[in-house]
Amino acid sequence: MPSFVHARVCGLLLCALLLPVQASASVVIATTRVIYPAQQSEVTVRLSNEGSKPSLVQAWIDDGRAQAPLEELDVPFSLSPPLFRIDPKKGQSLRIGKLGPALPADRESMYWLNVLDVPPKVEGNVLQVSLRSRIKLLYRPAGLSGSAAQAHGKLTWKVVREAQDWVLEAHNPTPYFVNLSSLGTQQDGRELEGEPSHVPPLASARFVMPGLQPVPGTAVVVSYAAIDDYGALREGTGLAHP
Repeated sequence: MPSFVHARVCGLLLCALLLPVQASASVVIATTRVIYPAQQSEVTVRLSNEGSKPSLVQAWIDDGRAQAPLEELDVPFSLSPPLFRIDPKKGQSLRIGKLGPALPADRESMYWLNVLDVPPKVEGNVLQVSLRSRIKLLYRPAGLSGSAAQAHGKLTWKVVREAQDWVLEAHNPTPYFVNLSSLGTQQDGRELEGEPSHVPPLASARFVMPGLQPVPGTAVVVSYAAIDDYGALREGTGLAHP
C-alpha cells in the first residue's frame, strides 16, 4: 500500500476512534424467533420504534450466510415491506410469504430474518452506527411427529475425538431444531462451559468444550437449556460416554 494511502486510512481510523459513538437499538422485534407453519399463507412480525426519533429500517431474509450480499441470497420467501420508516412510538408489521421451491416435508428448515435500524442523521461530529438484529425463521411443515416443545428432551450425547481434542456431540432424532442457550459439562468435580448453538433436526452437531478430557468408564454429565417457540428456557440433562 502506498505510504500516503496508508496514512490516510490510519487518519480516518484515528478520527473514528476519537469521535463519540451514537448507537442505540430503537427498533424492537416483538419476538425472539419466527415460526412459519406450512399451512399458513403468510406470517406477520411486529416491529416497534421505542426511541424518540424516527428510524429508517431495512429488512431481509438470509439463508444462513450472514455477510452475503443481498443480491446473492436465494430464499423461498417474500418479505414486505423491505424498506420503510417508523416514527417514534409507532409500529410496523412485516409480512412474510412462502414462495417455491418446496422445502423438506419431514423436518423444519431454518432461515434468518434481518432488521437493520438506521438512525436519523444528527448534527456535530458523531460517529453513527446502524444496528442489525438477526433472528431465526423456522419453516415448520404440517404433520411432524412429536412436539417442538419437547424436542430438547430427546437429545442424546456422546464424547468424540476430533483431531487432537475431545468434543461433545449432540444427536437430535426429532424433526425440530433445538436451539441451545447454554451448555455445560461436569465430570469428577470439573465443570466446563461450551459455546451454545443449535442442533439441526434428524442430525448431529458438535460443540467444543475447552479442557474436556473423558475418563474411561466414567460418564460426562451434560446440562443445557433450550429456547422454545415463545423464548422461554427449557432445561435438560444427559449423560455422554466416550
